[in-house]
Amino acid sequence: MTEPGRSEGQEPADSAYSYYVVGVLMLAYMFSFIDRTLLSLVLDPVRKDLDLSETQVSLLAGFAFAAFYTVLGLPFGRWADTRRRRNLIALGIGLWSLATFACGLASSFWQLFVGRMFVGVGEATLAPGAYSMLPDYFRRERLGFAMSLFTCGITIGGGLAMLLGGVVVEWAQTAQPDVPFLGPMAAWQVPFLIVGPPGVLVALLVLFTVKEPKRRVEPGATGEALPIREVMAYLAQHWRTFTPVFLGFTGIVITGYAFNVWGPVYFMRVHGLSPTEVGLLYAGGFGVAGTAGVLAGGWLSDRATKRGRANGPIWVSLWSAILQAPLFIGAYLSPSAPLAMLLFCAALGVGSVYGGLQGTAIQALTPNRMRGQVGALYLIVANMIGLGLAPTWTAMMTEHLFGGPQFVGQSLALTTAIGLTVAIILLTVALKPARVRIEALAAR
Repeated sequence: MTEPGRSEGQEPADSAYSYYVVGVLMLAYMFSFIDRTLLSLVLDPVRKDLDLSETQVSLLAGFAFAAFYTVLGLPFGRWADTRRRRNLIALGIGLWSLATFACGLASSFWQLFVGRMFVGVGEATLAPGAYSMLPDYFRRERLGFAMSLFTCGITIGGGLAMLLGGVVVEWAQTAQPDVPFLGPMAAWQVPFLIVGPPGVLVALLVLFTVKEPKRRVEPGATGEALPIREVMAYLAQHWRTFTPVFLGFTGIVITGYAFNVWGPVYFMRVHGLSPTEVGLLYAGGFGVAGTAGVLAGGWLSDRATKRGRANGPIWVSLWSAILQAPLFIGAYLSPSAPLAMLLFCAALGVGSVYGGLQGTAIQALTPNRMRGQVGALYLIVANMIGLGLAPTWTAMMTEHLFGGPQFVGQSLALTTAIGLTVAIILLTVALKPARVRIEALAAR
């Protein structure tokens, strides 16, 4: 059954309200990433307090979140293609915010594991909904910048998570707070209790101020969302395009989740930074340089598109992968803390360029009526490998290949080298078929 509000060939207005919607979705993405990455700052306190192994804490940071995030990605993508995306997003924000609060109440590995799973369930709603909604608000020539604005939620949220989390953890270590109705809490639990509840307010903001836009569909289409078998048939028909695009972007995602999960631990273990100092490093590197990189990527992609390079999002992302590789690897292997921090901040700026472009590329390659489902399928691949597996294999290399916790830098460098090599090769392969596919869809 067709959702009310569809229209054929509607041209987005790029109005002030369109940018308001991007701003609200960016705020939601910011809270999403705060809730997603906060655990990375307290991995060592959690490991010691709950008596866990390196591999167990990596499962909490990666697999516990990614398992349900990926399993439910496709059903939520189907919802985004058939029903009101605003309601899907609002429901997800409320769920992951309450689950984050519940993580702060956990007192065992399995309680924290279940809490992280429900954070993943809630966050699985946002990207498919936004990927489907934003092209109905913006023309193709402005979509790269709009998607980059949305993706700034990652860099701003990641920076704030580390900055505020570091300050709160150090305060809690000294104050040993006794929370009303809950009693004494460990220092690592307090940040979850603080950042979870405000997300419910963001859910209400989405529900009551974001309008469901009319869907743009291709001329001659019925407006009905396509069943999954037709989506899979489309991907199979154009596998030479989608395979290198999906796996190429996944290679960059591997690098991103490596520094999100183990980067704070690396700087605290190897270079002796405090949680507050790591927070400041991430606030500058991820929050400031990363945000600038995301916006620059959107601007460069739109500029390339306007000049006739239809595969602009992939082309810009390829160069981002090439340039960030020596910066990240140098940061992880440097014996000097100042040099490691300088290289890391530069790497975060260059590495964030692709942030909004993965979604832009998927949208440009996909007909409107299947964007939510194709976007969800991409996220299944990228997050199951990038978040579900990469943190754990990095931890296993630290424990079993390099010889112990102090060698986490070597593990990070090897993970980064593998991920970005795969990305550079596959995105290069994707350039020509992606250009042909995007031009064919645009011609329609």
